Amino acid sequence: MAAANAPITMKETLTLQSIGVNPQFITFTNVTMESDKYICVRETAPQNSVVIIDMNMPMQPLRRPITADSALMNPNSRILALKAQVPGTSQDHLQIFNIEAKQKMKSYQMPEQVVFWKWITPKMLGLVTQTSVYHWPIEGDSEPVKMFDRTANLANNQIINYRCDPSEKWLVLIGIAPGSPERPQLVKGNMQLFSVDQQRSQALEAHAAAFASFRVPGNERDSILISFATKSSNAGQVTSKLHVIELGAQPGKPSFTKKQADLFFPPDFADDFPVAMQISHKYSLIYVITKLGLLFVYDLETATAVYRNRISPDPIFLTAEASSIGGFYAINRRGQVLLATVNEATLVPFVSGQLNNLELAVNLAKRGNLPGAENLVVQRFQELFAQTKYKEAAELAAESPQGILRTPDTVAKFQSVPVQAGQTPPLLQYFGTLLTKGKLNAFESLELSRLVVNQNKKNLLENWLAEDKLECSEELGDLVK
Repeated sequence: MAAANAPITMKETLTLQSIGVNPQFITFTNVTMESDKYICVRETAPQNSVVIIDMNMPMQPLRRPITADSALMNPNSRILALKAQVPGTSQDHLQIFNIEAKQKMKSYQMPEQVVFWKWITPKMLGLVTQTSVYHWPIEGDSEPVKMFDRTANLANNQIINYRCDPSEKWLVLIGIAPGSPERPQLVKGNMQLFSVDQQRSQALEAHAAAFASFRVPGNERDSILISFATKSSNAGQVTSKLHVIELGAQPGKPSFTKKQADLFFPPDFADDFPVAMQISHKYSLIYVITKLGLLFVYDLETATAVYRNRISPDPIFLTAEASSIGGFYAINRRGQVLLATVNEATLVPFVSGQLNNLELAVNLAKRGNLPGAENLVVQRFQELFAQTKYKEAAELAAESPQGILRTPDTVAKFQSVPVQAGQTPPLLQYFGTLLTKGKLNAFESLELSRLVVNQNKKNLLENWLAEDKLECSEELGDLVK
């Protein structure tokens, strides 16, 4: 298992058996986990019941005598969605309950069977039938609305995931189907990507996919990215890839260059395949989790492989993003609920030392405000300065992890550069960059105010104070007087 300096830490948060769940119910059809808040288990013996596990107090599960074919806890609140087949028909009865208020919020009878469903946002259920996909909003009394028809590549597939991007303009459906006759164990993965604006679908091969928003340098708006992992066998040749592409590039704006990388499966995992993907928005890392318990970690921006390790000896059938801590939960067949988190103390040293990738180490440190890149950042800053790349140096200092470059020394360095006629003084460039990132510290505020007072631009000073961009100090007060 993982060494002490591993960039990802695994821990068992609980086992489902320890709270009385029978092993026969630890399966994909009985257990759901829509977010890091709740796990829901559906039991059919000794009697029909639904067990709700609050992750804040997992040892006090709530058991309710409920008969259903599926139960989903809302990602955010104590709201339970239930689905049950109407006896003697192929129709499904859907209900949404508020557990706190002990009352039914909504119900609807679907004319066709719902083969898979998921909370795609805290306010919206996604319903997948054999032929189509519907969205059912939790609020008001609206009925499910058809979004799109399933593409042919998903016929006779078992649907294993459905999700939407943060803007709710892109939807992705994932299904799996039996492998080819010569490799039946290597399950096929199929994906349908749908654009709400264009009302168009694209059919692709993939076992797992996830959306992310990412800010491309030089763009003031986030780009929507999709990452997907695929493993396929063609004429005996197996290829395993991770892709990251931008969806709906913004005209005239810097776009994200599409990336791809290999997923290296060890020889004894030849028939293993990805079952889930989670993207950490906190660190911009992609986690690919496989059926046999491997974890691959990639950098979202460059698709660079960061880490690989086996995190579970038993097959994993369910994962959920642990958004606040930038990790994920995984549940295996043995009923272990595992939590993967980034080891903040070791991630950057691991990338710079073990992988010898200094640029990625600095980027991860800046993005996650992580320790371990101090020397690298200072070294890179001096290089940029020596090359008179003052704009890049200013940006690096402004974004330096834990503010290590935001010192009087840095200000003095920019002050010492001779100003070329007709050009913005490098010191002003530096302060300008800092102002776009947020608030200045006391020393920076004083130095910038000196600059603008000397240039008789008091109106700028008043604006910055009004916008709370400057840190007030006694010296600053005296200067403004």
